[in-house]
Amino acid sequence: MKINAIALAFALIATPAMASSNENSNSVVDSDNPYFSDQDRYSDINEFVGQGNSAFDSMIAEDNKANTIITTVDGKQVAISDDSKSSLADDWKAGFDLQCVDWKITGGCIWLKFEGFTVSVKTSLKVSHYSPDAIVEVFHNIDDTPTSYAKLNNKIAKSLGNSLFSKVALKGNKMNNNDSEGDGFHDVHVMGNPLISMHDSIIGTMYNNIGYCDSGATPFKTYMHSFTDVEWRLGIWETVNAFRYAYMSITDKAKVQVNDYDANPAGALWGSLYPRIGTTENPSPFIGAAISALRAGVLVTNSSGIHTLTKMKGSTDGKQFFNNKVDLQNGKWKVLLPKKFAGEQCSTMPFKGISNYSGTNEPESNSRNYVLQLWRQYICCERKGSYIGGW
Repeated sequence: MKINAIALAFALIATPAMASSNENSNSVVDSDNPYFSDQDRYSDINEFVGQGNSAFDSMIAEDNKANTIITTVDGKQVAISDDSKSSLADDWKAGFDLQCVDWKITGGCIWLKFEGFTVSVKTSLKVSHYSPDAIVEVFHNIDDTPTSYAKLNNKIAKSLGNSLFSKVALKGNKMNNNDSEGDGFHDVHVMGNPLISMHDSIIGTMYNNIGYCDSGATPFKTYMHSFTDVEWRLGIWETVNAFRYAYMSITDKAKVQVNDYDANPAGALWGSLYPRIGTTENPSPFIGAAISALRAGVLVTNSSGIHTLTKMKGSTDGKQFFNNKVDLQNGKWKVLLPKKFAGEQCSTMPFKGISNYSGTNEPESNSRNYVLQLWRQYICCERKGSYIGGW
């Protein structure tokens, strides 16, 4: 067998140098990309209607209709957008944020390629970026959820949940807690972004010649719904682990507690990742909803204990992928609802500008419905043989 020793030696010599140069690399946007200047034009989902995809056109038309209110102004009927709901147009615009995509080269991979009786060493670039994989609804009343496109999923979950929880005596206030004392408990629904395939198609085209990692999320798929998860309400396994969580809060606080140190040097505590249940302690409705969404996002991408859910897997497009779990340091969030806060940030929690010395500047939601877009980080290399290492 013939081994390309020169290529292997070059790869091994280049490894420490490349690692050093990327060690302190900053997150940047490829502003030279020709698509970047056209971001606003491409962020309007209506630009993609009428391109020959009748199913897509029908879905957008139905969603627009569901999110339109007919009202009377100066004696005339006019159609206005329903700001109490989140639409597919909101989802699409937020998903076309290149600052949030944050594409960059982070290293490389080394491969052994077998061809007949010869073996050669190949290398490929390792790239990193974020993808808007999921929509997380947070609500109090399943009969008044914040997205029309998840209506069928919520209807199925309600039917299953009513049947399930009636058997464990949990029907009632905690099934639909639409009252002033229920702010501490939130229901959640984690759903594969309905537009993730379109996102991959357009955003991926920008970087595909260099490297891009296709999403592993399935559009419209429910990965977790609290109406079918007994553990979200009872917290049996989470309670068993309470002492471990308490120990982690002391020894490794940054991994379990969400603190806003920008608002307060001592830390404005938003809440804890654990226990991963629907009850939160923060009196702020928005912050409580954000912590609930974070817990759900962690559950569907990590070990889940005895929670009832489907794990959100990585991509299967043939590349070499690396871990893309969500936790307090990994994964980003965008708020889609309330709309007056929508699209302002794309970051790990806490969001800037919410906490202050006197309390919060939180965006209000009269319906107490919230929608967040979950961005998972992807790191991948183009596969060129058998993976043996990288940098």
